[in-house]
Amino acid sequence: MIRATLAIDDAVGEHRRALLDPFGKPFRLEIERWSERGKRARLDEVWWGRVRARMPGNRGWFVDVGLEDEGVVEPTRASAVTEGAMIPVRVKAEAWADKGAVLSLADMAANVPRPDQPGKHSAPANDPFLRGVEVVATIKDQPARKQVEAAIEEAGERIVAIPGGGDLAIESTRGLTAIDVDSGNRATVNDPVAFALDLNLAAAEEAARQIGLRGIGGLVAIDFVTMTQRRDHRSVVEGFRKSLAGWLGRASEVLDLSTLGVCEAAIARRQRPVRDALSVAPAEREGLDALRGIESAGWSARGARIRARVSVEASKWLEADYIGWKEALAARIGARWTIETAERPPGRPEVWSA
Repeated sequence: MIRATLAIDDAVGEHRRALLDPFGKPFRLEIERWSERGKRARLDEVWWGRVRARMPGNRGWFVDVGLEDEGVVEPTRASAVTEGAMIPVRVKAEAWADKGAVLSLADMAANVPRPDQPGKHSAPANDPFLRGVEVVATIKDQPARKQVEAAIEEAGERIVAIPGGGDLAIESTRGLTAIDVDSGNRATVNDPVAFALDLNLAAAEEAARQIGLRGIGGLVAIDFVTMTQRRDHRSVVEGFRKSLAGWLGRASEVLDLSTLGVCEAAIARRQRPVRDALSVAPAEREGLDALRGIESAGWSARGARIRARVSVEASKWLEADYIGWKEALAARIGARWTIETAERPPGRPEVWSA
């Protein structure tokens, strides 16, 4: 079990959390916008769903849980499911991109009344974000915001450094995530066999952390630096397998290295990837960033007037106040902001104290 610090950035408009290891490195991220609360099924929640239709090829059932996107009950226990029935389901994997939530049949006492309409029944007994973790400290407000923003920036980097030298190139496609190991500026040693082993062990550890941080799931292929010793192959694969289980809080299927030095892993997708959590209409993204900037400036410049400049589209989104941000922000820093409009496409807002 990993001893970790929980950083909570509860900004107006968006709730973010990060887990930091004992050295301050982030290894998990969770992001939820206020605009999507109650509109998506979260991991391990129990919902009541109406069975709508069988999937093509008898691969399970489509289930309406009362949200915009239908979920899917996999065929493991689907023989007991009938079209039109109201059934209890547990969220096995959250929806992301164009994929609906993956559901499993939930155990429910016979005396629990069936509702007339689909909807949420209960929250998980234990927070799945903290699985396999012992939280030894919790930070909030400005210190947490700084840590979470740094974690999000790292999660978006294509190239990341390997401790001790070298780097990983991480490329995600629809079908898989490819990770390439490069020795880069790592100090060379006289023994090339030891050099390759040490580099790959460090790369395996860093790759596992990055997979947890980014919420990567599905097929992952890691191209390690060539090693000539079979025992070194086994050491690297076992190291990656153990590191992955530690950062994710669960085991994954990790295959032995191929003859080309590639390690393949099948990682069950549970919570949505970070890049999908951040993906939103540009006007809302800019508006949320502006709100976070105004709140942060309000903390730093107490009593000062805060000004922000945003695009026309972001200004319209803010003015509509779909999420109730005006009242919430005023309660936190006082109603002391002014928002200006700029004729430009949505992008990064400008925020400053007057």
